Amino acid sequence: MRYWFSQGTKSRLATILTNSIFLVIGVLIIVMVLQNYQVNREVVSQEVARTKQQTQSLVQEIFNLRVKSLEIQQDSYSRNRVLLEGLMSSDSSALDRFFNGIDQVSPDFAPDFRFIYRDGRIAWDDANFPFYGISDKQILHLSGDMVSGNDWHIAQTPSSMGMRYLMMRRTAIINLYTGEVVGFLFIGVVLNNNFSLVNAITQGGNADEILLAVGSQVIAASTKDEGIQHIEWLEQSSKSLNASRYMVSRTDLVINSIPTFLSVYTIQDNQHVVRFVQSHYVWIAVASLLILCIALYTRIWLGKRVSKELRSLMSYTDTSIQEQKVRDFSGSTIEEFHQIGNSFQRSFKRLNEQEKQFADLFNFSLSPITLWDINGRLSRFNPSAERSFKSSDSQQALIESLQPHIKMCAKGATLTGINTTIANKTFRWNLSPIINDGEAVQIMAQGQDITSFIEAEKQSEAAREEAEESARLRADFLAKMSHELRTPLNGILGVSQLLKDKMESPQDIEHMEVLCHSGEHLLAVLNDILDFSKIEHGKFHIEKSAFRVVELANAVEKIFTPLGESKHVGLQVTNRVGIDAWVFSDQVRLNQILFNLVSNAVKFTHHGSVEMLIDSFTREEMSYLSIEVRDTGIGIAEEKLKDIFEPFVQAESTTTREYGGSGLGLAIVRSLVSIMDGDIELESHVGQGTCFKVILPIQIRLDKAFKPEKQGLIEEPSKLFDSQIHVLLVEDNHTNAFIAKAFCEKYGMKVTWVKDGINAIEFLKKDNDIALILMDNQLPSLGGIETTSIIRKDLCLQTPIYACTADGMQETKHSFLRAGANYVIVKPIREIALNKAFIHYKKNYYHLFELG
Repeated sequence: MRYWFSQGTKSRLATILTNSIFLVIGVLIIVMVLQNYQVNREVVSQEVARTKQQTQSLVQEIFNLRVKSLEIQQDSYSRNRVLLEGLMSSDSSALDRFFNGIDQVSPDFAPDFRFIYRDGRIAWDDANFPFYGISDKQILHLSGDMVSGNDWHIAQTPSSMGMRYLMMRRTAIINLYTGEVVGFLFIGVVLNNNFSLVNAITQGGNADEILLAVGSQVIAASTKDEGIQHIEWLEQSSKSLNASRYMVSRTDLVINSIPTFLSVYTIQDNQHVVRFVQSHYVWIAVASLLILCIALYTRIWLGKRVSKELRSLMSYTDTSIQEQKVRDFSGSTIEEFHQIGNSFQRSFKRLNEQEKQFADLFNFSLSPITLWDINGRLSRFNPSAERSFKSSDSQQALIESLQPHIKMCAKGATLTGINTTIANKTFRWNLSPIINDGEAVQIMAQGQDITSFIEAEKQSEAAREEAEESARLRADFLAKMSHELRTPLNGILGVSQLLKDKMESPQDIEHMEVLCHSGEHLLAVLNDILDFSKIEHGKFHIEKSAFRVVELANAVEKIFTPLGESKHVGLQVTNRVGIDAWVFSDQVRLNQILFNLVSNAVKFTHHGSVEMLIDSFTREEMSYLSIEVRDTGIGIAEEKLKDIFEPFVQAESTTTREYGGSGLGLAIVRSLVSIMDGDIELESHVGQGTCFKVILPIQIRLDKAFKPEKQGLIEEPSKLFDSQIHVLLVEDNHTNAFIAKAFCEKYGMKVTWVKDGINAIEFLKKDNDIALILMDNQLPSLGGIETTSIIRKDLCLQTPIYACTADGMQETKHSFLRAGANYVIVKPIREIALNKAFIHYKKNYYHLFELG
């Protein structure tokens, strides 16, 4: 046991624990005091702010009430008939009686003075404004400033009694019979020492004292205490939100939403709030002191209690360790220490059990286990290792093979999967260090006899290589079969197309169409086989492009309508996506899905109809294309539905004999739908018909400016080129050469035919007049790909090379392009494919020929 600290520097757990509790309680007290202080300040500030806000609103409302009352009273009696008659007759006595009667009815809302202004002079007044030291001249001057409107006018004017602050308002006296303004009634309120206004605000404004100020001058107050009439003290107190003896609130008066220079200061006695705050602080201090006393007592009591229990627990652990014997823990009166003691007891028992289990595992394990020291010396065997390495030679071989790994493991590394061969047996070892106090003291090596596993791996590797070779041979067979089948098909379809254009007899044309359809059918079967092979090998690629959805519907309708009519089966194609909708997907593969489904539907329907519906929908911000093909044909039995998508499988054994086909169509459809991340559903009943539904995620947009491609040949052959082009045709098959030459001559080309690659190279060395090379793939002596490479690298010729291959594999196309070919045409050559190839040539290379 190592001691990292001296005995003098160690602290007792009880002391640390009680000090920690005392410290925590102290911090909590400080936090509580500070938080209470902050909360108290915040509450008081919010309450003061709320009270001030309420007082300001109340003061403004009271002031508005008095002003509005004066306005209503003035406007009401300005239209009184008695007032109008007295004014029109200049009867001052009648006017005096009128206004005296009004003042007796509502004396609280009487203005300080009134006068009537007519024809540029004061026609009548109540003789009150001289009482405030204001002369007639000053009154006329003030009324002259009020030239329009009936809003309140706040002004100041000197008087014999000092500066006077007035609120004046005028209203027109109108003859109700003629509508004529016969004069103006003015009312005025003197703000200086206006006890009526101050008392009204005091009584309803929730305040002890009220002061009315203009700017920095107090002009009216409800108190005579000069100590609180200092504007500087009022301003400073009105901005404070803390608890003090007085709470001052300032209200800047507004008349009809127009600010004025009048301010009302309300003063409220705040002693009860101050006493509340002081009482709160006293109770916080008392509570803090009480908590501190409890903490001190707890520290002393807890220290003694914890020390006693800790001594008992430490005594138990020391005894158990020294005696290396598990004793029962006597228990503790403290629940936590009782649990700790029981945990120690269980731990000691578990350690003893683990040691016993390790010994049993080491001794009775069927795998060889060895123990090594950190220097690489073998120190101990288990019985299984002794049986495996009986001889001294085996033990020496074991030491020599594992010793370097043991030394590496001694540095702390854990090694797995170390294979050694000893006495014709292979063992796989896992090495791990045994750590004590952070250092490796021993190394344990556990082995496993994997001789049988190694042999199985060798056999599996051999089987894998055999499977890969089988797949390669099958791919080569498909490539050769494609070439061998497409070569005669090229002759059949090529000659058929050439003869069909020259025939005039309807019967001959019909016979030739049968020949063409038979060749196309054979080509479709071949394409199905090749496509399925590509899908199986994961070499099938989706090539996306933009096209209109209506093209899919039109293609199906034009191709299969005649076939349906010949069987008296109606074909209905419905496109709900819209003629302006276009999608971004693989048009060829979508056509392949549609053609297979519709072809099957027409093939297996003898009466009734075939319906194809193309629609789209959006789900979770994703667009989908829905294709549904429904027929009234023979249907599929329920027990056959699960196998209908398997390759080379049809519903009945007689189906192939009666209807033909390779049995790959639906397998290819399902594979294409899966590759395009879609789903296909099937519903069928025997004798009632079948329904296939395909859902494909797709990008759909609207584009009214989209222009459909031309159908048939894109360019007229006789008008494509302005001058004759010399073409070198490299083809070993006479039939294919005849067809290719006939097609080229329709474009006005001059064709030179050679039968292999060697002759082509020799011809190109002598003649530089060649504008285009049509190169076959499988040639005698020297293949087309090799010939293309020699033309590019050795002859250094840049003459365009258009490859013509009956091998439809994608690898062949890529090999041709890598060798230097500019374009690849797949046999059998169709006139439309050749037309596109020659258009490609004209667009990219014809200008070079013209310049040459």
